[in-house]
Amino acid sequence: MGALLFTLFSESYVLLDAYAGPIAQLLSVPVSIFVTPFFLGGFITMVDEGLEGSTRLGSFVRGGKENYVSLLGATILFFAIFTGLGFGGLLLMAFIGIGTAAAGGGGGGFLVAGILLLGLFAVVLLCLQFYDAAIVVSDASAFDSFLQSISLVRRNFLGVVGFSIVFVVISLLGQGPGMVLYTMALEFTETGETMVASESTLLLSAAATVVFGTLGLAYAYTYFVAYYRSLIERGQTAAA
Repeated sequence: MGALLFTLFSESYVLLDAYAGPIAQLLSVPVSIFVTPFFLGGFITMVDEGLEGSTRLGSFVRGGKENYVSLLGATILFFAIFTGLGFGGLLLMAFIGIGTAAAGGGGGGFLVAGILLLGLFAVVLLCLQFYDAAIVVSDASAFDSFLQSISLVRRNFLGVVGFSIVFVVISLLGQGPGMVLYTMALEFTETGETMVASESTLLLSAAATVVFGTLGLAYAYTYFVAYYRSLIERGQTAAA
């Protein structure tokens, strides 16, 4: 049920973006920052309880409320970190472009800088990925959740890399059918705007996302929370 609610919330933005275009894009960032923490807190709470035995819909609401402030703070910090990385990356690309042009070189510098920037994004995302589980499962504060996530990844780096690959694959399998149908339903104008070319295909993509996306999300986050708990238990055993 938690996965279904989270998927419906996410899919509403996809449909709004298809029909409202730039308006939806302007609204999506602030609404996502302030609303997503509630859904995420409720969803992870239900998953965590489900691993213990059984859960109920009331746990979704309770988890969303109890963890909202910490998850909101962590979400804002997470957004600020990646915004800073993106801005720094743009400055780096501009600096390399000026240097390359002055030296009369080609675009090799841009390519290297782009690869390094993507690698940096991947490493930071890898290190911070457990912050939400740390807040909901371990009752960590917003700032401490980042430190705890970094510590877990540092101590179990290769295992976390393998987990992350599997997690991404599961998520893509769940979202893939809907994403393919969504791209087929839209067409791009010369100005770069999107138009709905086939409403039936768009609605079919929404249905596919609700069905397959919900299943993929439920399985992926069950794996996510279970793996996080195993890392915590492993650390406690090593410290004992």
